[in-house]
Amino acid sequence: MTVHVAMATGAKRCPTNFNLFVQVDVIRRMIESRVIVTTRPTELEGMDEHDASQSDMDASFEFIRRVNRLAGGFWAFKHAIRVALRGRGHSSEPLEILDVGTGCADLPIAIVAWALHHNIPIRVTAIDPHAGSMAAANECLSAYGANANFIQLAQCGLDDVAQQWRKRKWDVVHAAMMLHHFPDERVPAALATMGRASRGLVVWNDLWRTRISAAIVRALTMFSSEFVRHDARLSVAKGFSRREILQHVSRAGLHMDALSMNPFTARFLLLATPLH
Repeated sequence: MTVHVAMATGAKRCPTNFNLFVQVDVIRRMIESRVIVTTRPTELEGMDEHDASQSDMDASFEFIRRVNRLAGGFWAFKHAIRVALRGRGHSSEPLEILDVGTGCADLPIAIVAWALHHNIPIRVTAIDPHAGSMAAANECLSAYGANANFIQLAQCGLDDVAQQWRKRKWDVVHAAMMLHHFPDERVPAALATMGRASRGLVVWNDLWRTRISAAIVRALTMFSSEFVRHDARLSVAKGFSRREILQHVSRAGLHMDALSMNPFTARFLLLATPLH
């Protein structure tokens, strides 16, 4: 099915085969008029705590992998890569991607497999500040064979990117299901850092905060462990409204190229470019 991704004011609308993120404005307004709460909670998720056990982290990552498959996390990433490739023309250089808050690295692994299958040269730097995430990512990569050579793991966060890699640039800087872990006051700065690290595209794929998404995650976690139930339900409450998304992007100094919001998976995909 061919759909149109909603573009920023003044931008051209472009057709795409990316059929998982459909924006229907009337539905969006109706759903968003019934958001869960007017403000995002500041409580930490269990996986953000430094004393979270590896078994709890692994259970959370297994749940996240399942959600990414069901809710189109990989398809959103793939769509963003296709947009970036169109902007590069016929360059033979590897497409360089920074994946921020990579978790167990399921999305970098999937995108590298897809790119290599289509003979697209690619290199991914996957970062996460949490030791538990790095342990899970290393375990996943160890089972990935030679293709793991196209993914570089680093235990660090966005602050390290700003300080240690301030001269490094990537074609795509991608964050999936990561920025909702941050309080509101940190989100614009995080997006701004992503913008400074990008020579092309900034991709933000995260949770849209609605009553529907809360009901969906309650059903999905009904038989999950207490740790997974707590984190998944808190994650949805810490998602973003459309107004918050636009405010954060504006304050970060990014130009919004496209914003697509899916009422059925409660996910949004934002493509932006740095103004520098």
